[in-house]
Amino acid sequence: MTTYAPPRRTPRAPHAPRSRPPKRTRPPRPRPAAKSRPHARPVPMDPRSRERRVAVTREAGRRRLRRLLWVLGAIGTAALGTGLVLSPALDVNQIEVRGVDSAYRAEVRAAAAVARGEALLLVDTGAVTRRVEQLIWVDEANVVRRLPGTLAVEVTPRFPVAWRTGGDGTIELIDDRGVAIMPAPGPPLGLPELQVGGDDIRAAARVANSIPEGLGPRVGRVTITNGEASVWLTSGTEIQLGRVLSVHEKLRAAEAVLQALGGVAVNYVNVKVPSAPVTG
Repeated sequence: MTTYAPPRRTPRAPHAPRSRPPKRTRPPRPRPAAKSRPHARPVPMDPRSRERRVAVTREAGRRRLRRLLWVLGAIGTAALGTGLVLSPALDVNQIEVRGVDSAYRAEVRAAAAVARGEALLLVDTGAVTRRVEQLIWVDEANVVRRLPGTLAVEVTPRFPVAWRTGGDGTIELIDDRGVAIMPAPGPPLGLPELQVGGDDIRAAARVANSIPEGLGPRVGRVTITNGEASVWLTSGTEIQLGRVLSVHEKLRAAEAVLQALGGVAVNYVNVKVPSAPVTG
C-alpha cells in the first residue's frame, strides 16, 4: 500500500526592493546680473565745514574731559574732607566752661554730654546748648568750636534776688522770674525773703529785683496782699508800693524819703504815688 505524500512548496525568492525614480530637481535660475552703476565721484568738502566739524568734535571732547575732572575732584574733596573730619587731630580734647564757678563746671560738662575723643566738627552745638540750658540755674548757654580740639561752653547763670521757704521747709533761692534755682543751707545774707504764695511769687520777685543797691541791705522781706506789694525793712518800716507797677520809680522815691528823714523812725512810707509820698 502506498502512502500519500503532499507536494512540497518551493520557497519563493525574496522580492527585490522597488527602486524609486529619482526626484527631479530644477536647475537654479540664473539671477540677472546687477546693472553696473558708474562710481560716484566724492564731492570735495568745503574747508570751512571741515573746520566746524573738527571744532565741534574737539569741544565735545573738552566737555567730557571737564566732566571727568569735576567728578574726580569731587571724589577727592569728599575723601579729603572725611579724612579731616575724622582725623584724631580734630577730636574733642577738652570742654572749656566759662561764666560759672568751678563748683558748677562739672555739672555743665555732664549736661553737655560730649565725650573726649569725639569728632569736634561733628558735635551738634545746638543740641549741646539745649541740654545745658535745661539746668534750672542756667539762663542761657552759648557753645562754639575752637580748633583744633576745644569745645567752649559760655554759661550765663540765673542770679538769685530773694529766697523763700519751700513746702518741705528747705530754703530756696529765687531768681527775677520767680523760679527756684537751687537750695541753700540757710537764709542768705543781703537777700529779702518772699512771703507770698501762688502766682504772686513772680510779682514779688520783680519787686525784689527792683530794690536799689542803697536800700537792699536794709530790706528784710517782700509781701503781696490783695495784689498790693509792700517792702519791709529790718527796722520794721513798711514801704507801701500798691500795685506792682513802676516799682523801680516807687522804691527810688522811698529811698529818697528815708534819706531825708535822717534816721527818724516811721511806721510806713506810702509811695503808691511816687511824686507824692506819705509817711506815718
